[in-house]
Amino acid sequence: MSQANRKPGFYLAAGGIAGLLLGLAVAVGIFLGRFSSHPAEAIRLNATASHGASSFAMATGPIDDTVEGLFCLDFVTGDLTCYVLNPRTGRGAGLYKTNVTADLAPEKGKAPAYTLVTGGISITAGTTGNARPALSVIYVADANTGVVAGYSLDWNKQAVAAGTAQTGILKRVVYEKARAELRE
Repeated sequence: MSQANRKPGFYLAAGGIAGLLLGLAVAVGIFLGRFSSHPAEAIRLNATASHGASSFAMATGPIDDTVEGLFCLDFVTGDLTCYVLNPRTGRGAGLYKTNVTADLAPEKGKAPAYTLVTGGISITAGTTGNARPALSVIYVADANTGVVAGYSLDWNKQAVAAGTAQTGILKRVVYEKARAELRE
């Protein structure tokens, strides 16, 4: 056999051996990954997001270490609502509401121009019973006036474990006039 006729067979055999070795390496990696002290399902990504349009805004933020809330602000009505899902059942676990127009009164003759973001906080003082303050504050500002208000809620993690839905108000925890000419 000539040298030219042996090369295709050699490359075919080498490719087959390389494929087997790669497959074996992947199988060993999967096997060892099952016994890792940090399995992939234990890694949690915690992220917040917000988005707004001309008359509606929404943002997410952590409520406790296992669940986040969806905060929705209707610019037309001023209603700020937080929806929380039960991580075990996927059903509603919490519904909290307030109306921001008392705190963020729009300028006369102007429609409010709200912005909305969440921020993290861990408050331990002033808790009663099993309820604890959420790990988020939702900040709402009116861009016309420069006034900012922050709201939070009390969360009972044991009630979620028991399957009990929670309702309540979003309590104002921050109120500031961010624009210098509005400060008193």
